[in-house]
Amino acid sequence: MSQGVIISNDEVVMHREKDKHPEQLKGFASLFSQIPTTLHVFLYISVMSLLVLIWALNVSINGLTFFWPMFPMFGWGFGSGYHLILYLAYNDKIKFLSKIRKRPHFGALFITHAWFYISVSIYLIVLNVLYSSFPWSVFAIMGWGIGFGYHVIIASLMKSPKQDEIRVKKPEIVNYCPNCGASITDRSGIKYCSSCGIKIEQEN
Repeated sequence: MSQGVIISNDEVVMHREKDKHPEQLKGFASLFSQIPTTLHVFLYISVMSLLVLIWALNVSINGLTFFWPMFPMFGWGFGSGYHLILYLAYNDKIKFLSKIRKRPHFGALFITHAWFYISVSIYLIVLNVLYSSFPWSVFAIMGWGIGFGYHVIIASLMKSPKQDEIRVKKPEIVNYCPNCGASITDRSGIKYCSSCGIKIEQEN
């Protein structure tokens, strides 16, 4: 963490600039690297393809047309999609996600909230369309949407200073009379010691 110092008349202001990549974000590197993410997505696609194949065989043999693989697709899809989204954001694959991640008070928390709000809302709409004519999903989406909108507004309005300031008193420069040892806090404009009267040499 880099530091800078600005000296004023009364105090010293130390500025500590925040690191562009905080230490807590570096711990995600192994989880959101390319290999684990690729394996996760590959396993998801492979298993879902197998389930769809099993469903297709049941349709041809038993005549069961209900598309039950939809449930594991959404269930596992929440997690695998979240993994992929964070990989894209933390590795700067998509500029929009990278900007959100680096923006103060948004970051991974906002990306997480947005992903699950959108994905779960889609899941509820699908269930609503398949099993009911009454639009009950609208109430759930609007209810959660109020909380999500509140999250967006608060994160947008909160101010985050780019620097943390630590103010400390400016240390006094104390000099001493070479003859009597009396303290002289400021030599500028002083020609003689007020204690013994000896001439004080001015410092450059």
